[in-house]
Amino acid sequence: MQLTAIELEFLRRLSAEPWDSPPLFDHNLVCRLVELGLVETEDLPTGSIHYDITAAGQRALIEAEEEQP
Repeated sequence: MQLTAIELEFLRRLSAEPWDSPPLFDHNLVCRLVELGLVETEDLPTGSIHYDITAAGQRALIEAEEEQP
């Protein structure tokens, strides 16, 4: 699977800790990661979204980093 630079960086950051987005975050930047099951989300009452990497996301991150020269 080929990840974009933004997707790869997002997974790297989530691998360190989950993240709650600000309400105005452009979720379209990472929606493919959610659709692929690499990231899971939870809507928060504040209008933010809680993002957390899945085990599949951890594996995809490792594979993507192994492919880089």
